[in-house]
Amino acid sequence: MAFNTVDERRMSALYRFPKSIDSYDYRAVSLFSCCIIYALFGSPTPDQFSITEITIAVLLCLGVGIGRVRDTVLQGGVTGGMRPRFWKSAGHVFLVYGLSVPVIVGAMSGHDLSVMVRDIVPFIYLFLPLLCLPLIRARPYYFRAILVGILIIGLMFSLRSVVMRFVGECSIWCTDELLYLENMPTVLFSALFLIGAAMSIVMRGISLNRVLIFFCLMALSLIPLAAMVLTLQRASLGAVAIYITLLSAFFIWKRPVRASSVVFLLFIVFVCIGVSLQALYGHLWDKTQKVGLNMRAEEFAAVWGVITADPLTFLFGLGWGGQFHSPAVGNLRVNFTHNFFSTVLLKTGALGIIFCISYISGLLERLSRVCMAHKVFGLALAAPILIDLTLYASFKSLDFGLMLLLISASLIYFHQSNSESVS
Repeated sequence: MAFNTVDERRMSALYRFPKSIDSYDYRAVSLFSCCIIYALFGSPTPDQFSITEITIAVLLCLGVGIGRVRDTVLQGGVTGGMRPRFWKSAGHVFLVYGLSVPVIVGAMSGHDLSVMVRDIVPFIYLFLPLLCLPLIRARPYYFRAILVGILIIGLMFSLRSVVMRFVGECSIWCTDELLYLENMPTVLFSALFLIGAAMSIVMRGISLNRVLIFFCLMALSLIPLAAMVLTLQRASLGAVAIYITLLSAFFIWKRPVRASSVVFLLFIVFVCIGVSLQALYGHLWDKTQKVGLNMRAEEFAAVWGVITADPLTFLFGLGWGGQFHSPAVGNLRVNFTHNFFSTVLLKTGALGIIFCISYISGLLERLSRVCMAHKVFGLALAAPILIDLTLYASFKSLDFGLMLLLISASLIYFHQSNSESVS
């Protein structure tokens, strides 16, 4: 079959499915099903395991593959004698360390088993980029299924947050548990990606269909935006403002005439929804005056005080299940901090934080490559990851692992896309 243009060859490669179904396809279906159930009924940090959590765990295990977990732990995922990249080697060391030393320290310290499990499970989520790598390499187009699953999680979490806020006990999602759904990185990512996709559609040219798609995508983005506005998520809303500004500046620099159409349509959206930016800024400023930076500096000082109490604790941390009195939550005894690195330092010590920084820095380097290759997607992905690493405790969730998975999955997908377009 001959192809007349580069675009036709590229699209044919990306949408080409295998003639027969194999284990990779079943794993992709399991992973996507896991995302759907998690979006509809899941809790980012469940207080106890229910049938929903068990189902999600089973589907996630099927999606990853038990054999893959074994190979990653024992061999670092190296196959065929190939030398692994830095981020994979660092991830392997961090994974092995995290599944051994902090477990032993936590057990010897007599920490509650359920609290230890609540630390270990989100720790394993951090390594979804390693665990799902063979699936994405074998089927790069499944990146789109993962992307759709993540967007569904973000939209459904937003909808659940808004419904529970206004409907309350009449909602099918009613629960006594504090879910903090609007804090999840998938919520911010869905808002940013939908906004960026809408702007990109118009940048391809003005037509009735594209304008309609623009408004449909913007309407969908209002669901996560509403959840963030109602709960005054300062970092997330700030990221939305910066994202729109950066994309607008980039589009204006590339194609000023078409970018003016994007800016005009964005203005129409703001007028139609009747958002008072001044009133919103006022509410955000009032929150800032009341709570400041939520005592993040004091929280880190408290962690440092615990860690430096003795040399062994400094080296190995408190172990999984370790708790401390956090000034950020009224000096309650909790098992987390609002900063990813301070949590790792608290639980795994100086050795753990060294391995952690090596792994995360490798992923962030790849994230920078994603941003260079695809501005709309890359910036939408970078914002929630950076916020969760520094400001929110949402890194203790499946959402954050899925965000990290998108980094490697998108690079493989874009690489195939570029290869097919020039072949």
